[in-house]
Amino acid sequence: MSDPLANRAVIRTAGVADAGRLSLIANATFLETFAGMIAGNALVAHCEAQHAPAYLARLLDAGARAWLAEVDDAPVGYALLNRPELDAARDGDIELKKIYLLSRFHGSGIARDLFDAAKAGARGHQRLLLGVKDDNRRAIAFYTKQGFRKIATRRFDVGGTLYDDVVLARELDRD
Repeated sequence: MSDPLANRAVIRTAGVADAGRLSLIANATFLETFAGMIAGNALVAHCEAQHAPAYLARLLDAGARAWLAEVDDAPVGYALLNRPELDAARDGDIELKKIYLLSRFHGSGIARDLFDAAKAGARGHQRLLLGVKDDNRRAIAFYTKQGFRKIATRRFDVGGTLYDDVVLARELDRD
């Protein structure tokens, strides 16, 4: 990591008590990534529904797993694994529902560290799946570098507006 702040990054498991921190970074990174690409009202509606602390706490309480990347105790990124909600899912799959990092830390190695934490958390599953907006070239390049390949497409609802996603999969090592 070349950024001195990135050298101080800590990746830790997040629990129900961290739902507020997850919500904060979920909203910040989603807005930073998609503002200007997705209609503002749709972004706000999506964040209010899918990133609310109570919603994230319910996911974690029901078995989802999350990791926070923090610099000096401030959240800068996160990853979340949950049961698959993708039509392309098979028995033995798990879905990487979220993985976001503030753009200031792109290229620092923190995204790779978050991915490694999620991949370790997915042990025992056969494949790791995720959906990514079809024109998010940077994310698709990152996932391809991590061994993902396209297996399907889907329509993804962001605040009542549908967008095209690609569904990617990566085989996981069996332990």
